Amino acid sequence: MLLGIFIIGVVGHNKILAAASGIVLIIGLLDLHRFYSLLERRGIEAGLLFLTTAVLVPFATGKVSSGMLRDTITSSAGLAAVIGGLTGAYLNAQGLDMIHHKPEIIPGILIGVIISVTFLGGVSVGPVMAAGITAVIMSLFQS
Repeated sequence: MLLGIFIIGVVGHNKILAAASGIVLIIGLLDLHRFYSLLERRGIEAGLLFLTTAVLVPFATGKVSSGMLRDTITSSAGLAAVIGGLTGAYLNAQGLDMIHHKPEIIPGILIGVIISVTFLGGVSVGPVMAAGITAVIMSLFQS
């Protein structure tokens, strides 16, 4: 199954999916199965660490200043960004919970991400967000 996901990632130009499935395949081929639990437990944290670090770099390089921060939160675009940040963080929390309690949704999320990246110009940075949106959709249907 992982080989199929790897091939789909390569054919669909989804470098992140191809690399991730390739790493998991190599770990399996090298009989390093003990690392699966580490990746499962800490992989999302490591990914979020690198993503958050990348987002903070503009502060270090001077592209974002404290004055810009003040101006941003007092503008309509800045307020929209704050609401977007609140919504995104909430959905990501819901997504992590959904992945933890219902791992059977993961293939569906991967299929959606693959279709989006391959045919709609999507970017594969949001499987956790996709799980959060799934959680909200599922809660709407359960109400």
